[in-house]
Amino acid sequence: MTDTPDETHVHVHFTHDEPEKSRWDWSWIQPGKNLGALACAWIPANIWAATLGDVQREQSTEGAWAMGGFLLLVAVIRFIQHRGFFNRFLVWTGVLGLFLALPVFRAVVDVMTGGGR
Repeated sequence: MTDTPDETHVHVHFTHDEPEKSRWDWSWIQPGKNLGALACAWIPANIWAATLGDVQREQSTEGAWAMGGFLLLVAVIRFIQHRGFFNRFLVWTGVLGLFLALPVFRAVVDVMTGGGR
């Protein structure tokens, strides 16, 4: 048996630091997919706007808002569950239909001020 002095071993460990993730997740915006869905939704949105315009004339503005809001609510819920192109298309159809047919600015002012005229 030989006597050897204690050898010192140095162990170096490298860790891979994950890049710091952004606090805000903007990946859902996807401008290319939204522009494509918006372009495809233009004609159906005009048909939906004409339907809402007829409801507004024949029944009431509130009825048209209820119909348009219901479609938009269902479309947004479906979009949240699955972010596919068809659901994105439905959301844009609902939004464009509401903006093309109904007095959006007056409704926003009424909601913000709490007033009816």
